[in-house]
Amino acid sequence: MIDSKNSKKAFVRRMFDDISDRYDLLNRVISFGLDGYCRKKAAARHVKDNRVLDICSGTGDMTVELLKFKDFRGMIIMGDFSMEMHKLARRKLDNFGDGRYKGAVCWVCCDAENMPFKNNVFDGLISGYSLRNLGDLRAFGSEIGRVLRPGGSGSLVDVAHPPNRIYAQLFYYYFYKLIPLMSRLFTRKKYAYKYLPVSLRTFFRQPEVLERLVSDGLGGGYENLLAGAAALYKLKKSD
Repeated sequence: MIDSKNSKKAFVRRMFDDISDRYDLLNRVISFGLDGYCRKKAAARHVKDNRVLDICSGTGDMTVELLKFKDFRGMIIMGDFSMEMHKLARRKLDNFGDGRYKGAVCWVCCDAENMPFKNNVFDGLISGYSLRNLGDLRAFGSEIGRVLRPGGSGSLVDVAHPPNRIYAQLFYYYFYKLIPLMSRLFTRKKYAYKYLPVSLRTFFRQPEVLERLVSDGLGGGYENLLAGAAALYKLKKSD
């Protein structure tokens, strides 16, 4: 389906542009609403941060989860390379809450593996369900380490591989067989619902993901969520 890093990037951008109008509904249905729980777990680690980057921000769900915390008083920069996703995120935030976000959120069209930001500028970095779609996790990890200030932290959540064998077999059957059938009800883009199971089948297991994200000066660990059907990667830049 995808034969190189650059072709994957182009493929993913096209796919998200094509399915953007159904993306949120599809996420809620196939995750039974649990994607929000995982995003909230990630966002909760950044309530005290002053400047947060939501990279691969999509339709803005991760940003919304952070804004739901009344104690959050920082600024969020939303970075994504899909303009259609940005449009939907703007619309979503226009209808969110009491308008508290006005002036506290801005949008940047950018590549997660080559960010247009200066060094050491963000207190925190969040990302939801993006890791499987990147072409080079090491490049992404290097960029995280570059843009975070010393002492800053990152929280990345994505679908993962359950460690329990029996549960994993049930989960894989659902993800590889049933989700594509369900996805067909929400999008006519055949290539998009075929990509979803492939994105996990070819994706690294949690320790391998973490090993690719960390680098000199950027350490971390991971926490399995939903019995390992998802994982939260917790990164920390040294002081």
